Amino acid sequence: MKLNYSVKPILRTDKKRKDGKCPINLRVTLNSKVLKLPFGEYTEEVNWNKKEACFKEPKTSISNEMLDKEVSRIKDYIREQRISGKEINLESIKNFYSNNNTTDLFFVFNMFTAKKFKEIETGTQEHYKLLKKRLQEFKPNAKAEDINLKFIEKFDDFLRERSNIKESGLFNRHKNLKTFILYLIKNNYIKDNPYRDFKMPKCNQKFGYVTEKELEKILNTDFSDHKNAETIKQIKDMFLFSCNTGLRFSDVVALKWENVINMNHIVLNTKKNNKKATIPLSRNAKLILMQHKKHRLEQVFPKITNAHTNRVLKEIAKICDINKNVTFHMGRHSFATILANYNVNPFHIAQLMTHSSMKQTMTYVNSSVESLNKSIENISVFK
Repeated sequence: MKLNYSVKPILRTDKKRKDGKCPINLRVTLNSKVLKLPFGEYTEEVNWNKKEACFKEPKTSISNEMLDKEVSRIKDYIREQRISGKEINLESIKNFYSNNNTTDLFFVFNMFTAKKFKEIETGTQEHYKLLKKRLQEFKPNAKAEDINLKFIEKFDDFLRERSNIKESGLFNRHKNLKTFILYLIKNNYIKDNPYRDFKMPKCNQKFGYVTEKELEKILNTDFSDHKNAETIKQIKDMFLFSCNTGLRFSDVVALKWENVINMNHIVLNTKKNNKKATIPLSRNAKLILMQHKKHRLEQVFPKITNAHTNRVLKEIAKICDINKNVTFHMGRHSFATILANYNVNPFHIAQLMTHSSMKQTMTYVNSSVESLNKSIENISVFK
């Protein structure tokens, strides 16, 4: 008997939710009979390419690669069944898809990251990619339902046995896994959160900061006689701009002139958490902007990688005789620390840093010995 079949992703506009998103199905047609299998993703009509039967994203995007993978899996199953002479019907295809696909831990993880990666910056995406790699090394055939307290404890032992993992790395693997588990619970893959009974490793990592005197050194040092003077000047400006605004590297690099309002303040949505930030410009920040405005480009600063920026910052620190491992993120931390040392309201600091909780702010704000001494000296009853 001749077998005619096709597998095609479709958007179920007839099943639109209240939020305007529609479920994506895989439509299997077998000798004119149709089966619609849930892909597990939802999207709005405006984001769906009906003609190409895919997301309106590059073909190499995670979401489209997952669609292609599932279409191929079903087609491969049908071909294998036909070659082996076994009966093929919609019920057998449905059972294959339900039993062998949807609870595979790494398939579900890909579903999770397809959504998550649209919300987070590239650097954070790398943390989730590394988590997936470690999970595959730990248990390559894991199912979603395998996630329980025993799984977490054994995975923790596995990570600790890796001699090269640091305290901060261990903390980040668990933090990302905890976020993934919340996704599993929300989508009914598992019922309970094993992290309720697991003691999270502590992360005592503290970002350093640059003092006001060190900032003055960087600001006033002439780098014109040094090799790559132009690059040093650009990165110096970007770093000092971060020290004066608290912006992350991703936001400094993406900053456009349309974000600069009347050379008075900056308004933008941050790359990391897509929060709206309104940041007043200090005199030094304005001077830096004025120097770059003459280039008449859409972007305020040149495109450059974070890794390259940090290499040049080490060179700048050496030239300025600053005995610290200066990184770009220290600019953001320096901004918060200087504000705290001048007794700026912590809630205002949190707002400028676009933190969602005061706990986040306190990880940035170091209490220096000098500021602690001043706090005691200013209390009259202690005098």
